[in-house]
Amino acid sequence: MPALLLQQPSYGSLRQFLDHHFDSIHWPERYKLALDMAQGLRYLTSQGIPCALNSASVLVDAEGVAVLTGFGTEKGLIANAPCQMTSQPSAAALVVYTAPERLALAAASAANGVPVSKVAYSPDWEVFSLGILLWELSSGRLPFEEIITRAEAGPRLNKNMEQLSSAIVKGLREETIPGTPEIYEQLFKMCWDSDAESRPPLEVVEETLQMLVVVEPMDMLMLPDDEMNMHVSAVLSDNMDNESVSSHNTPTRSNSIRSISPLPGQIRPHTRPTTLHEAISVSNADMTEWYILSGHDLNGYAIVPTFSLECEITPILTCLGHFLPSTLPIFKELMEQDVDLSLLCKRSNQNGLHVLLDRYIPFKNENGSAHLMEAVDILMKHVSPVELDVNGLDVQGQTPLHLLMRNPRISSEDVAEILKKMMVKGADTTRAAPRDGNVLALAAKYLHFEACRHILSQDMLASEPESIEKAVESCMTMTGRATDKFVNLRTKTRDLLKLWTGSAALVRREKVALKILLDVGQVDSMGMRIKKRQNAVATGGHSQAQVDCANQFYEAHIKQKREQVLNMIDLRFAGLGIGGR
Repeated sequence: MPALLLQQPSYGSLRQFLDHHFDSIHWPERYKLALDMAQGLRYLTSQGIPCALNSASVLVDAEGVAVLTGFGTEKGLIANAPCQMTSQPSAAALVVYTAPERLALAAASAANGVPVSKVAYSPDWEVFSLGILLWELSSGRLPFEEIITRAEAGPRLNKNMEQLSSAIVKGLREETIPGTPEIYEQLFKMCWDSDAESRPPLEVVEETLQMLVVVEPMDMLMLPDDEMNMHVSAVLSDNMDNESVSSHNTPTRSNSIRSISPLPGQIRPHTRPTTLHEAISVSNADMTEWYILSGHDLNGYAIVPTFSLECEITPILTCLGHFLPSTLPIFKELMEQDVDLSLLCKRSNQNGLHVLLDRYIPFKNENGSAHLMEAVDILMKHVSPVELDVNGLDVQGQTPLHLLMRNPRISSEDVAEILKKMMVKGADTTRAAPRDGNVLALAAKYLHFEACRHILSQDMLASEPESIEKAVESCMTMTGRATDKFVNLRTKTRDLLKLWTGSAALVRREKVALKILLDVGQVDSMGMRIKKRQNAVATGGHSQAQVDCANQFYEAHIKQKREQVLNMIDLRFAGLGIGGR
């Protein structure tokens, strides 16, 4: 009877690890786990060994190494072992890890009465399963978890799972989690492609993940329990001028599939940057200065793999896409060289603000996010329709504000601060993002409480009934871990939005309307219409739509009330024998 002997996994299965520690692990740790799985899977497939790959069959040991189990037979070697320590997913849940062509073959086999085990095995199935696991690392949850839960709770489980299988065969996939790095997203989408021949070979998957592990800038990867000092790997040396950087030095493990892989955890050495774009992407200030002095094109386009497999970008966009505290001097140097900020990323159509707010990753340092704020301040000085459009649309129809709200790595405090800076420069909070509504709805969805409050205090259109209704819906449909902090913040955000509904909203909207009309010189400090409007003041920093909305609200709810108050004052003065207005 075949068996596999393993040490007790300190963190249990990958599913258990994500359930307990997802909020504490960052992208470098996820890349590392993904690389472990890809290397183990490549070795197994090279030996012709099938693997029942899912988040319960992958174990995470004390050193943060992902160890593959459950291979060798269709159900896995230890799927039914009495000492099995990790809970196995239900039969229904395993469907989502199964390649669509295998699901189609299973359906056809069932219809023809042919056992599925007779169907020829294909390594392409494993690539699909790996793609699903890569998405699971980005989200922290099981694929189609809600659909499976409802199906298992209902009376028609088989029928419901047949429908889910059919949908997967037809192309149904989970949506990308906001904040997922583009190159990683492209990778798992290629892995779960419906066309098996379009999926990348495991060698390509492994090479891409190796590049992410090496190039992703960081000091040290740590597992959530800092007190146990369980280091995963030192990824980059502080001195990027060395000819070779030794990285990913994970100890050899006798019970890890990675340890017997033809490439046992070794990464190709990181060499000296050979182009301006490369020097900027690894924050090498000395080499960047050298290439600038050497006359390299400061506005030339190039493909930077860690940014995108497809987009061509300029040096300043490379800088903003890999922005760290050590990148700030490079950014200032490029700005002093008078680079062209009007140039956009080819294919994605993103400008510098798009790139910075979409790709920014916080980095632990004594100054917090001061480098981010300084970069935003510098960019705000260059905002104009010609140079840097603060309301520019990328290829997906998103403005920089939309990406700011969606980036989960930027704290809510910083989101609110950046929002204020951008609104002063004319950022339009009424512009709707595809499928998600305006900026208020996005701020509510991601529970940016202070951002919601600021938008409502400045944006007349944001407090329109339909806008508030959409924001409340977005807030309540936000999915997150049911922690006390999350529940309290969602309740707090919802209660704020409800203050802007019904009759309670009239007083608040009146203040906003009067502020806008006072700014544009259409009412005086008493809230009364000025007969001779100040033509010199066009819109006072407010859009024409905002001014029109404020005027409509004034005529409907403010004008008559103000005139009644002043008429009462006139009558009182008249009774005292004093002239009125």
